[in-house]
Amino acid sequence: MTYDLRRPDLAVVMPLDPHTPRSARHCVGQVDHPSPDLRDAVMLLCSELVTQAVERSEGDSIEVRVWMPEDVVRVELLGSPHSLSKAHRDHADYAALLLDQLSDRWELETGEDFARVWFEIDRHPAGRPLAETY
Repeated sequence: MTYDLRRPDLAVVMPLDPHTPRSARHCVGQVDHPSPDLRDAVMLLCSELVTQAVERSEGDSIEVRVWMPEDVVRVELLGSPHSLSKAHRDHADYAALLLDQLSDRWELETGEDFARVWFEIDRHPAGRPLAETY
């Protein structure tokens, strides 16, 4: 996977309010023109994570960063630990279930004054088999 974490294809800071999930979906959907199923998965995951952040926020903002090179799609959400701390590996959590099912990798990283949740979905170019069968 080759992409420069310092140079995302999209980096936008949004206030966390009831309109933010829709705004995040729109911004992410405009970055690239991947296959509709990949675009829909990325938009759904981003929307769910932002919705959870809105539900937990107290006037915070969130930064959405997206990379879409030809081999992988990576989305990061950066915010306060309070707004992003719900995303975790508890399988009773809807966002965690979606992340486990739709992404190839994801993680929640937290510090004293920041939190980052990221996910990656591998692209599978047309004509390349997803798995070899024997």
